[in-house]
Amino acid sequence: MIPEANVNLANGQIGGSISTNDNLTGYVLTGAGTGILGLLAPIKVISVDDAKAQGVTAEAEPEAYRFVTEFYSIPGTLNAPVWIMLVGAAVSLVDVCNINNENGIKKLINAAQGTIRVLGVARTPAVGYVPTVSKFLDSDVALAVPVAKTFATAMFENHTPLRILIAARVNDVTSVTIDTPKTMTANNVGLVIGGTANDGITSMGLVLGKVASTAPHVCIGKVKDGDLPISSYFIGGLPILQDTDNPQAAWYKQIDQLVDAGFITVKTYPNGSAGFYFSNDPMCVAESDDYANLATGRVIDKASIIAYKVYCNEINDDVDLDDNNNIEPVVLKALEGVTVAALNLNMSASMSGDPVVYVDENQQITATSKFKTKLRIRRKGYLKVIDVELGFYNPNLN
Repeated sequence: MIPEANVNLANGQIGGSISTNDNLTGYVLTGAGTGILGLLAPIKVISVDDAKAQGVTAEAEPEAYRFVTEFYSIPGTLNAPVWIMLVGAAVSLVDVCNINNENGIKKLINAAQGTIRVLGVARTPAVGYVPTVSKFLDSDVALAVPVAKTFATAMFENHTPLRILIAARVNDVTSVTIDTPKTMTANNVGLVIGGTANDGITSMGLVLGKVASTAPHVCIGKVKDGDLPISSYFIGGLPILQDTDNPQAAWYKQIDQLVDAGFITVKTYPNGSAGFYFSNDPMCVAESDDYANLATGRVIDKASIIAYKVYCNEINDDVDLDDNNNIEPVVLKALEGVTVAALNLNMSASMSGDPVVYVDENQQITATSKFKTKLRIRRKGYLKVIDVELGFYNPNLN
């Protein structure tokens, strides 16, 4: 025997990464469906050229083509996959979001096997269409919010969390009857308003491109990430900036009111940062809600997937009990440790510190075999309003 010392590498001791598909997006929108790409035919594309090869061209499907071009214009979307499905112009937003409609958004979600995390939905009705109620937005938009909420809630309960963004199509830009998203109760649904062209089409590609290129905790309106690659933006056919060469031309002056109401749209910061930026990432719920923003919702969705996969591994496992039939403290500590480790390994950048796990040490599982724990994520904070007090320095006062 030759005397020697050996060091062997042990693998699988710290847990592997968990796939959560944070950046996978999808879009269901109105199309013609008369070319290579038919209606109700889900496809996944990874570039503009790929989309064109599958039938999404400027000639055959101009709205879908604009979506992919704007999506892939966002830095960081190179080769990012996005799912697309076309529906007919007669299909309402309410119908397409209905959880019982097999030919609605459910069809695209199923095609992607529940991996889409943020889904855009839009409708461009046929010429001559008249909403049931005449107001600022097409009445179909607000009616679709609770329907989309039901769909997204069911997805979360099925451990495939989803956020839905609805294109808020403007019906009458002169109407003062405006829906207010922040007074609704759907924290998993958002309304996107406005577009880069004067045609009433919502620029959902810019929004989903931002989602596809950023971590869950990053607000799509983060100024440090740079301005949007656009030169104009319209609300209901009116530009949001005044034409300095033609000051008398009509322009939309209420953009800040839309931002305050809770719409996802764009704005500028005059004399600050040049260009257009997303104003914020609000959802259709009160600002006091824990998930009032897309970013916080995406973070909790990621955490839910990780927690579910961790505890799935513990199902039907046998655990040691103490003399009082409670789970042994060492077992509880081990469960706490594996949860914290998995979250830190997979999403530390999206938290402000270690997650907190609460476990009741007096759980008797002999009768129910049910184990309960509470998991709390330390969320990020966001500098949404910055107040600066400016004055001259006085050594006798400061």
